[in-house]
Amino acid sequence: MPVKFVGLLVLFAFCTVWCLYELAQRQSGRQRVSSAWHALMAIVMLLMVAGPTWKGLTSILPSSVLAVIFGVGALWFAWLAWQSKAVRHDLLHHLGMVAMFAAMTWHLAAMAVMAGLRSMPSQPMSPASPSMDHSMGSGSMGSGSMGSGSMGSGSMGGMEAMAAAGKPGGVLWFFALIGVPLMAYLLFASVQAIGRLVRSPGAGADEHDHSCHVPRPVGSLPYRLSALSDFAMNFGMFWMSTGIMVPLLPFFASLSF
Repeated sequence: MPVKFVGLLVLFAFCTVWCLYELAQRQSGRQRVSSAWHALMAIVMLLMVAGPTWKGLTSILPSSVLAVIFGVGALWFAWLAWQSKAVRHDLLHHLGMVAMFAAMTWHLAAMAVMAGLRSMPSQPMSPASPSMDHSMGSGSMGSGSMGSGSMGSGSMGGMEAMAAAGKPGGVLWFFALIGVPLMAYLLFASVQAIGRLVRSPGAGADEHDHSCHVPRPVGSLPYRLSALSDFAMNFGMFWMSTGIMVPLLPFFASLSF
């Protein structure tokens, strides 16, 4: 829908520009790898927003392959967390990155399952067959790719499969259940990023681990732009993923407007 489309486009476009800027900075090898992972995530999320760009990407790399790639990204930050376990701030920072990449992996895996369900062949209905449950009608299961998440273009068989999979005990219902802690983290991280955005200069040291990125003095322009990018990435992913939560939390459908 227009507001969600434009909102996600702005959020992820900003993330992409900032992450590419950070990737171009002089930094250590470990920092560059971390910056590259963030840039890749921002680019993929930006390509998710419009149907044509997302279809172009998934024609080369299916969403299931992308899910595996971002799962590897989660493992990279898990390794950094293990390396920094003796320092609380560093450990928490890297665990947050693990959660964010796990959320991206979860989102892409859900999209892969939805794509498989939508492609199921239609089955002939006998006159005695019950009518299809329309509680998961077109648009309510938007997967985050604004064009490819809709069920409107699916076959009747695919729509029936999506409806069945979204009922309690179905595969999409389980995906929504798994997403509860991930969505909670994305919302928490969004609020936390706003706190950093408005933090006063000189209010303590940069709490983020410098093995993940170059140092940013608290209150400086890079610090605030980084905080804004963190907000855009986490809140954008939360907003983008609301459709996956509809089988468990139907009111999330109202966030697509």
